[in-house]
Amino acid sequence: MKYLSLIIVILVFTSCKPRKKKCSRDYDLYHPISVYPVKESYHIGDTIWFEMNLPDVFNVLVTNNYSGEKFTENIKLEDFDFRRTFLPFYELADSSKRVSEQVKGKWDESFDPVYVIGNIVQELPDGPEYKLIYQNNAYLLKIGMILKKSGVFLCDPFFLPSYPMACLGYLNEQDLTPECEKEMVSKMHFPVNKQADGTHHTNYHLFEQWMNPDPSIEGTNIEHWQNESFTFVVN
Repeated sequence: MKYLSLIIVILVFTSCKPRKKKCSRDYDLYHPISVYPVKESYHIGDTIWFEMNLPDVFNVLVTNNYSGEKFTENIKLEDFDFRRTFLPFYELADSSKRVSEQVKGKWDESFDPVYVIGNIVQELPDGPEYKLIYQNNAYLLKIGMILKKSGVFLCDPFFLPSYPMACLGYLNEQDLTPECEKEMVSKMHFPVNKQADGTHHTNYHLFEQWMNPDPSIEGTNIEHWQNESFTFVVN
């Protein structure tokens, strides 16, 4: 009996392997977008182009959800599904209100789209939902907007982050790196026309002219409107 007990103890110790360390991360990705031609004002019938050409190696901001530590890392994403990405347009009509309260849902009255590169998932009241095309180790998109209504407009690209669903977990939880078992793209940035000196050609001065960037009205999101949106006038 003593020998049997000893054998059991030995088997337990030799068969136990170290458990995989728990790992949960959120990722912030950057999808630079070129908007051209850059002008303060356009005419009805002009076309504004929105284009992405992204290599499949991304420099991302990583958040360790257990420790709160943040660090940057390069990750390679081959033929990756970025899930839900949108190119909405709003008409700026009332400077006493926030962007979220401006005229929405009339995209088809103001623009005619020209789809050149990318998969269009659906056309929504504010603009298209799209997916990037993956070719030759790059993610591509090219969409034109033919202008057909006068006004002041704002293009505000955005990404629908992961969200919980009962019994299904997080719909945007994905396998990004081999060393971590729980990873989610939690935020995506769309820097518009970023220059070598770190500035952005976004016509922000028009945003200031037509809107009220006072934090008491617009909140603390001013850097977003400066760098990740595009304001334009159509005559």
